[in-house]
Amino acid sequence: MTEEITSQAGPNDHRAVLVGAGEDRQMEELARLSETLGLEVVGVMEQARRDGVGYVGRGKREQLGQLVRELGAGLVVSDDELTPSQARVLEKAAGVTVVDRTLLIIRIFEAHAGDAASRLEVELAELAYRLPRVRGGYRALSRLGGGGVTTRGPGEQQLEYDRRVIRDRMERIRKRLEEEKAAREVRGSRLRNEGPPSVALVGYTNAGKTTMLNALSGERRSTADRLFETLETVTRLVRGTPSEGNGHDGAVARPDFVLTDTVGFIRKLPTQLIHSFASTLEAASDADVILLCADASSEKLAEEISTVEDTLRETLSEDGTQGSPQETVLCLNKADLISEERRRRLAASYPGAVLISAKLDVNALVEAVNEALAKSRVRMRILIPHAEYGAVSGLYGWAEIHARKDTTEGLELDVTLPKPHVHRYAHYRTS
Repeated sequence: MTEEITSQAGPNDHRAVLVGAGEDRQMEELARLSETLGLEVVGVMEQARRDGVGYVGRGKREQLGQLVRELGAGLVVSDDELTPSQARVLEKAAGVTVVDRTLLIIRIFEAHAGDAASRLEVELAELAYRLPRVRGGYRALSRLGGGGVTTRGPGEQQLEYDRRVIRDRMERIRKRLEEEKAAREVRGSRLRNEGPPSVALVGYTNAGKTTMLNALSGERRSTADRLFETLETVTRLVRGTPSEGNGHDGAVARPDFVLTDTVGFIRKLPTQLIHSFASTLEAASDADVILLCADASSEKLAEEISTVEDTLRETLSEDGTQGSPQETVLCLNKADLISEERRRRLAASYPGAVLISAKLDVNALVEAVNEALAKSRVRMRILIPHAEYGAVSGLYGWAEIHARKDTTEGLELDVTLPKPHVHRYAHYRTS
């Protein structure tokens, strides 16, 4: 690997050749990630076997170098995270800077981070990525992001961090994020105790979640066709429709609910970012209903749904949530982009899904969400003895308390509980 790489972008630095190895290659997605960052993909090279020394075999590395020269590329982007030694070997063969998928995604997150917490989370992810690479001189960090490729580059100064400085900075960021997490819990506790039920909007990146948020809440957030357009968790109130007149006109009341839009999932999402974006995972684990949004027009629809479900399953397992599972509504969005034949196939493959276009009409989705909300919560009366009064504090934050009365036996409460938490108070139940 070249020891000295300046941060000044050369004339071909935005021209990239993609290289992928192994069975789980995602070259189309890698191309979209590259284009989201402003790179021009001019060539693609693939190999079925992954090489431990240089990611691709020696012969492929020689071909890669020739391809880079023929196409006038200034960058090589790999579909997997590379070790420092693999990056050096591949960069020597290619003759240009090599950037891996992990760094590419971190740069996209960095460019799209809109609030202080998101920026801290991205910085923590980058430092975790940089830490094992400082001694190895993995200099691609300064090249990618220079010359206007992203909204801000890492800067030459970061390359001079030693391991101790990086660890100290990571610890300070973690403390600040813990403080932010505590503040989120307080805000969330107040909202859940005093407000309407919650719905978490999750899905694969670019599935149309923000368009759905706009349609349901009247919000006007950016819906540009770019991966990871939304990073920070956004919460909006979706107003219901109260029944009118004397109730004999057939009108059905729709309750309010809180809808939280979250960062999109993606295959091979860097571990550093999975652990950093705790607020998104918290929104999913705390919600009464999970609204899983998927792109009905995607050729890899099943894989994308599976990626989101697997990530959520791991999250809820780590969260320790037990009892009945959360209600989930599967929404196949962008139905306006598919044929009638594909619509019939999807209806057969996903019989419980709601097939809509968020740009056109979301009424069917609202009905499905309200049905799921009705199933997700249980109203009951409980009596908590005075000796066990500590159990009362556990209700605040996620239970809706309709009434309370002190008696000689204890505290009587009329509460509505999320289904996953009913088991915790089942032995106090009186009706």
